[in-house]
Amino acid sequence: MLGAELKQNIKQAIESFSKENLTEKSLNLFQVLGYKTKRQFHLSNPTFSEFKECYIESPSAFNEKKALVSEWNYVDLLFQLSEEEIHNQLSFFSTEKVDNTIIESYLFFVIGLTKPQYTRTELSQITREVNKLFKMPAMLLFKYGNNLTLSIIDRRLNEKDESKDVLKKVTLIKDIDINKPHRGHIEILFDLSFDELLRIHNFTNFVDLHNAWKKTLDTKELNKKFYKELSNWYFWAMDNVSFPDDIEKSKNIRNATSLIRLITRIIFIWFIKEKDLIPENLFDCKELGRILKEFLKNRKSKSYYMAILQNLF
Repeated sequence: MLGAELKQNIKQAIESFSKENLTEKSLNLFQVLGYKTKRQFHLSNPTFSEFKECYIESPSAFNEKKALVSEWNYVDLLFQLSEEEIHNQLSFFSTEKVDNTIIESYLFFVIGLTKPQYTRTELSQITREVNKLFKMPAMLLFKYGNNLTLSIIDRRLNEKDESKDVLKKVTLIKDIDINKPHRGHIEILFDLSFDELLRIHNFTNFVDLHNAWKKTLDTKELNKKFYKELSNWYFWAMDNVSFPDDIEKSKNIRNATSLIRLITRIIFIWFIKEKDLIPENLFDCKELGRILKEFLKNRKSKSYYMAILQNLF
């Protein structure tokens, strides 16, 4: 499947969460991302009480208060991803100890929450508490309000007791808008798709797969990718732009200075847009075509710059 087609399918899968049946929509999203398995063990009743009966033994390290279970309005086990399923896609895939870590399978859960918004700390706490219950990592997909969050936890073997794991950092893809998915979120989910991870990281076991997830979601890696793309665009633009020579006569100096100024202004405008400090319709072509007479009629029109950008700059 081509990248553009997969990204469109990811977008549609996210938007489908506006409808009911969290289990069905969640399974569809992961299938679109390439994680396919028949090991599905759904709860007969997708409630915390059923989850507790099935998975929480007494006594247990699971802390209901930290897990905010009073705010769970839905929970289900989606599927287990094991060596057998991945081996069907990759004949050379194996389970083994790598870097003091053994991962032989993954569990995927979906949890619906009652409030419209949750902090990173709250979602991380829930992730930690759920992962205390299982010997294999559990990836959680949260649904609250109009948002989704995908949660992944890092874990390693306990150095004193290899039958136990030490839970480490929780990484979140947070607040994916189901009504209007952000392109950045779609790009990240695309990068997490099975085939894309395999293409880039060439993993051969669950530990490698887990590390590929971690690296893809690592803030430093995302920043590095952003600046690399920005740099590539800058050098491409330098060969394709022209600016008036009324002040600076040197073409190279003029273009470089003006282009950097343009980039910083665009980044600033995007920032205030993402913070909802300016109306969304200022970036909607159809709406702009309605309020600016020349916007859609004349490609050389300066109306958008004069009416919108100049004021924001």
